[in-house]
Amino acid sequence: MPRTHPGVFSRATLIVLVLAVAPATAWAEGPIARAARAYLTANGPRLTRLPAQRTQTSGRRRGPGRIVAGAAVGAAAGFFAGGYLGAWIDGDCGGCDDPGLKGALIGAPIGAVAGGIVGGKFLF
Repeated sequence: MPRTHPGVFSRATLIVLVLAVAPATAWAEGPIARAARAYLTANGPRLTRLPAQRTQTSGRRRGPGRIVAGAAVGAAAGFFAGGYLGAWIDGDCGGCDDPGLKGALIGAPIGAVAGGIVGGKFLF
């Protein structure tokens, strides 16, 4: 198969591949093969090459140090926020000596994991 650029085939090549894989008989061919055959017969001479895919140019790629730093800051913030939220949700236990401790112990690691993921993706 001719290639002009890595990962880019001509439309005609792709349609020929679809038609080669499709069954030979008209009664057994599916709707995609029928549509490809109709498109090829109608637009065959005018088919051109597909445009090359563009690379991401919106910003620089972050290095692993920045990702790790963002994850660490996010995990620390998430640890405290999760502990506070867990203690608030658990609330008053009705006269026990440590209200909210169980909720804080459950919420802190959950918040740390969530904060680490979000911080690694979006911080720094």
